[in-house]
Amino acid sequence: MVEIVKSGGFPDLRNCPESGNILDTEPSACHSDAIEAILDSDQSMHISSLLPLGALFFKHWHTDDTEVGVVVAKAVFEIREDGTLKTIKPGPELELTDVFAGDVANSALVTEQEIAPAKVATDLTISAVAHAPDGRPAQDWEVSVNIPDKLHYACRVRGPALWSKGMMGWSLSEPEAVTQVPMSYDLAYGGAAQGDPEAETPDIHELNPAGQGFATAQSLEGKQSFAAAQIGSVAEFMVKDPAAEMTVHGFGPIAKAWMPRRAYAGTFDADWESTRHPRMPEDYDLRFWNAAPHALQIDPMLDGTETIHLDGMTEGGGRRSLTLPGVKLMLAAEGENVTKNHTMKLDTVHIDVANPDATQHRVTLIWRALVTGPDRFTTGQLQSVKIG
Repeated sequence: MVEIVKSGGFPDLRNCPESGNILDTEPSACHSDAIEAILDSDQSMHISSLLPLGALFFKHWHTDDTEVGVVVAKAVFEIREDGTLKTIKPGPELELTDVFAGDVANSALVTEQEIAPAKVATDLTISAVAHAPDGRPAQDWEVSVNIPDKLHYACRVRGPALWSKGMMGWSLSEPEAVTQVPMSYDLAYGGAAQGDPEAETPDIHELNPAGQGFATAQSLEGKQSFAAAQIGSVAEFMVKDPAAEMTVHGFGPIAKAWMPRRAYAGTFDADWESTRHPRMPEDYDLRFWNAAPHALQIDPMLDGTETIHLDGMTEGGGRRSLTLPGVKLMLAAEGENVTKNHTMKLDTVHIDVANPDATQHRVTLIWRALVTGPDRFTTGQLQSVKIG
C-alpha cells in the first residue's frame, strides 16, 4: 500500500491547559487548530511506503529555534498465541486528537494523539485489566511489566475498600475479594478532595484528577466515608491515615494537562507572545511529549527486538509475553540534488490486552524522525530493515 499525508505547522499551545490550570480549558479545544494547520498547509514532504503503515509529515520549531521536519510512522500488530506479532493490514490512521474516557477535565486519557514532534525516551503504555491469580477472588495482588535488562515496574491492586468515620476516628474496610480490577487512573490515587465546608471548589490532585482516595485534613471534616484507591503499593495500602499521600500508579498515558507533564510545556505569557512566537518558549522541554508515566519511559530507547513480559494482566492472572518484530524503519528523504537517509526512532510502544478475547490483543508501534532543513526535500520513502 501507499500512504501519503501532507502537512505543515504545529499546535498553538497558547490557549491550552498545559500552560495554565488543568480546569481552565478543554484540551480538545487546543487540537482543532493543530489538525487544521497540519492538513491544510501547502508546505509539505510527501511520504510514501509499500509497508502497511500510517504516515505523517509536519514542521515544528525545535529547542534550538530552528524549524525541523517531523516524520511519524505507525504500525499495528496482532499478538499471536506464541507471543510473536503479525502485522495488521491496511496501515492504520494516526490519532490527531487526544481521546479521554469521559469529561476531559476530570477523566483519564485513553489514547494520546500521535503528532508529537519528538520524544526523549520510548513511551511504554499498556491498556489492561488486572486478573487475580488462577482466576480466584482475591483481596489484592501484584501486577507488573518487565523488559529484561531494561525495565521492571510493578504495583498492587485491591478490591473496593471504603474509608469510614466512626466514634474512634477513621478506619479502612477490608478490601472486597474480586477477580478483576481495571487498570485505570479512575481507580488510582487522586481525584477531588470534596467535603471541605469552607472551600468554594474542591482541591484537585494535579497528578491524577481522575482518581479516587485523595483527601485533605480540611476535606475530611465534611466527609463520612469515601472510596479508597484500588491501585498502589503494599506499603501505602497499609497506612491507616486517610489523608496520607499515595503514589499515583498506572500503565496508561498521562494527559498533557496533568502534572508533572504540564510543567514541561513552558511558559506561554505576554513576553513569549511578543518576543518568541511562533517559536516555543525558552523553558520548553521535549519531555512534555512523553506521555507514559515516568517509570515507563525507557532511555536508551527500545530498538524493536525486545521481549516484554506482562504479569497479572490476562485471564488467569499469569504471564503473557510478546516479542517486538525486530525491524527498524528507514526514511530516505529526497529533493533536488539531495538525498539523506534517516534511521527512525521507536519512541512509542502501546500494548492493548484489555479485551477478554485474546485474539483482539494488539501492539501499536510508532517511529519518528527529525529532518533538518526540511524545505530541501519534497519526498520521503519509508523502508524496513531487519535487525540481526
